[in-house]
Amino acid sequence: MIEIKTPAQYWNRAGALGEAAPWAPYAGKNAVVIAGHTAWRSVSEGLLGRFYDDGIAFAYYPFEGRCTAQKIDVYADKTTAFGAEFVVGAGGGSALDLSKAVGQRLGLPVVTIPTVPATCAAWSALIVLYDDAGRFVGRRPLTRSPALVLADADLLAAAPLRYLSAGIADSVVLWYASRINVSYGKYGRIDGHIGWHTSLLALEILKREAVAVYREAQKDKTHPAFPDVIDAIFLLAGLVGSIGGNGKRAAFAHAIHDALTWFPETKGTLHGEKVAFGLIAQLALEGQFEEAAFWAGFYLQLELPVTLAELGFIGATSDLAARIAANVPFDADTAEGLAFPVSERLLAEAIVQADIIGRRAARLASSVPPAI
Repeated sequence: MIEIKTPAQYWNRAGALGEAAPWAPYAGKNAVVIAGHTAWRSVSEGLLGRFYDDGIAFAYYPFEGRCTAQKIDVYADKTTAFGAEFVVGAGGGSALDLSKAVGQRLGLPVVTIPTVPATCAAWSALIVLYDDAGRFVGRRPLTRSPALVLADADLLAAAPLRYLSAGIADSVVLWYASRINVSYGKYGRIDGHIGWHTSLLALEILKREAVAVYREAQKDKTHPAFPDVIDAIFLLAGLVGSIGGNGKRAAFAHAIHDALTWFPETKGTLHGEKVAFGLIAQLALEGQFEEAAFWAGFYLQLELPVTLAELGFIGATSDLAARIAANVPFDADTAEGLAFPVSERLLAEAIVQADIIGRRAARLASSVPPAI
């Protein structure tokens, strides 16, 4: 069976939050808004004006931290008590995931308003669950994507730069996850074809435009390709993650991310920052050392971490790598179908190699004069 889940509407344009058209199906209904304090400050003016004009009564429930099973229960109860007819989530990945989970629990449509371009959570029919300490617990598929995604370019352009680079890193990884699962060109069924080519389009956009977009953003300017980069992060990455087939898929860059969340040293890092290092390690695991070096250099231009030290670790690299590898979840049956061997020992060696590649790239970058 092949299943593809997409939003009913996806809007990516400046000022989309305040436009009437996307909100028309919700006029006169009751809404619950789930958002962090910073996200609420970003969206409240536009959202309140829109709700007033459309006769939408609402309750705002502040959110902090990560999406956990307990929070899903709590916010679902609040949403039921208010009598909401749809759920609005605003903010980063965890706030959007919580909103989607509440909507799924109660059978309500969900509107997502990403305020940072850090993940594809605004689109995807999936939530990532953590525990109260911020450690990865698991991924839970949803029966549908949000009904409406409002990617307001004005909001996203004002987000801290760190979230933009993290979203770019998280989206780059998808083609490399597709590549190892189609045995370097054997796509399998149509879901493999779609995932391969969609993730390749995202990769091409980001390779060509991401650094220039990031550099303009550093100067508080919006590059003409900014909407394309946003679409790569939300639409293309979201679509790849929402295509379901029968086969299991290995995703080592994300599996390494999952392991890293269990170390308090990485608590201050973003999802995409851990995934960036995970990709370098995955490529080392594959034996693709030149490609790993390319991405280390690329990531440095986006000020992403490329070494264990930059992720917060202190100590002997080999010992750290062994501890991380011991926590990397991977399915032995899935690994058997790959074109390269995988084991805990090889994962540890790949993490060591990734750290070496990252440190070497940093040394090279520091020896090159800055661009004028």
